[in-house]
Amino acid sequence: MDMDKLKQWMEIAKNMHGGDFWENIFDQEFAQQFVNDQPFTSPFRGNGDKSNDDEKILRTFPLIDVIEGEKEVTVLIELPGVKKEDIQLGLNGNVLSIKGSSLPLHPSIKPSYSERYYGEFQRAITLPDSVSSNDLRAKFWNGILFVSYPRTFKVGEIIPID
Repeated sequence: MDMDKLKQWMEIAKNMHGGDFWENIFDQEFAQQFVNDQPFTSPFRGNGDKSNDDEKILRTFPLIDVIEGEKEVTVLIELPGVKKEDIQLGLNGNVLSIKGSSLPLHPSIKPSYSERYYGEFQRAITLPDSVSSNDLRAKFWNGILFVSYPRTFKVGEIIPID
């Protein structure tokens, strides 16, 4: 793209966005608002000290996906490096809870740089349906916990209108 076309494109964008579009893109405070609004925080922790970032990371660990099929719902919970024995599942109504601990692979060695989360974690996942704990199936394979249940659709009761 030549410079004249780029200038034309920038002028069009400026006019469409109220004139301050390009100034805002390069404004540090404005850009920081987008960073602060993100659900994930920077996972970089090199010294192992507890901080406010640990609380934000806790809210996003473990990562989950809820997959809704017509006949079954499956929850995928990523737990890299976590042992099955260090995980607990619970169900209260339609809220699936998972808690446990992620231990370092080498607890006696202090990492100089780490992006992984180590420590206690807890997460609550609202399921799309009410389900009984007897209907839940859980399988742990390759660092992923699969929790699934069959969907049951009940026909509602018809209420007469007077």
